[in-house]
Amino acid sequence: MTAERPRSIFPIDAVSKRHLTDKCPFPMTTPDQYPEKVEKIAFDASKHLVNPLEVPSHIKILESDPSAGDQCVKLVEVETATHERKVDLENLAYTAPFRVLSEEGVKAFREVIDDNVEDLSICTPRNPKIIRALGYVSKFVRDLNESQVLLDHLSSFANVDIAPHPMVTNYSQINFGEPPTDQNSSAIPADVWHLDSVDYVLVIMLTDGFDGGELLVSNMDPNQAMDRVRANNLPNEYTSLIKYPKAGYGIFMQGCRIAHAVAPLTGGSTPRITAVNSYSSRDSFRVDRPSIYNALAQNHRKEVYDAEYARNIAWRCKGKLEYLIENPQFEDAEKTDHILKLVIDELTMARSLMKGEKSYAAPLPATIAIKQGGFHKLEKDEVTVKE
Repeated sequence: MTAERPRSIFPIDAVSKRHLTDKCPFPMTTPDQYPEKVEKIAFDASKHLVNPLEVPSHIKILESDPSAGDQCVKLVEVETATHERKVDLENLAYTAPFRVLSEEGVKAFREVIDDNVEDLSICTPRNPKIIRALGYVSKFVRDLNESQVLLDHLSSFANVDIAPHPMVTNYSQINFGEPPTDQNSSAIPADVWHLDSVDYVLVIMLTDGFDGGELLVSNMDPNQAMDRVRANNLPNEYTSLIKYPKAGYGIFMQGCRIAHAVAPLTGGSTPRITAVNSYSSRDSFRVDRPSIYNALAQNHRKEVYDAEYARNIAWRCKGKLEYLIENPQFEDAEKTDHILKLVIDELTMARSLMKGEKSYAAPLPATIAIKQGGFHKLEKDEVTVKE
């Protein structure tokens, strides 16, 4: 399995504006495994989002850190009101928590989860309990992820126009963290240390009434942080603990560039439930982390995941080819050749991954072993127990 060092494909240096491709349209065909349900509630941005959407008090950005090593980065906090944004410089690490959903929005989202928790809950080697593919099953979730009001707000922090992730199974993954019990005094965290496989995520809190469960973010260079995670030697003094004020608040992050995890719950009677909305940069020349195939394939059957992954790759390549259609390189044949090679290499890699001829190690702890379709469907009232 090929090791992945993502910095070379995610430079943080400013680049001239390249080509913003259109959002990937919702697919005309959908998997039989995830039929759409009839819902009583329709998403309404004017009711289910706070109006206006809050601006976080501060954000953390990525800056070069030569003192930590060649091409390393560090996280630097800046006040949102005074921060001078650089167009097309995708240097966001994460935002402070800010209000996203109204109380009515939280209630409506919880009803969607309650309607699907029995059918869609799974357990994986990484997550004790998650729900996937709500984007296919729930039009409420689909419309929330595709809300232009929300996309525009988040794009202002990303410094680039973003779009819902082309893989609909990544719309609003629901993560569960259960509180400790008399039988299980050591709660399992909702997620382990990792780097995301998608460009951006908005993590929205949907419950109150628990202790612990903070978002943990390493302020170290992400590659160095994951090396320490694998060696079980990540210093606490370099980790920030971020508490959501209440249900309805979200944190927007470029999770593929920062190491992060969730702290286990330490008390309370309510599970920690979050919705993780995934987004892609619309820059056609941004490259996906190669491990997106191996890291997320554990959550679905191969026939579902391969079709979704192929759709994502096709969207990325379509944008590059659109650039050549709209911008013929009459005086730069080498640039044309370079772009064509990018497309060929991306398609070749995708085909090799789908055929099992190549794989990439996901940026996860060494103890987490993942494989295609390596999920376990949770039956009603089934509880995952820490070994």
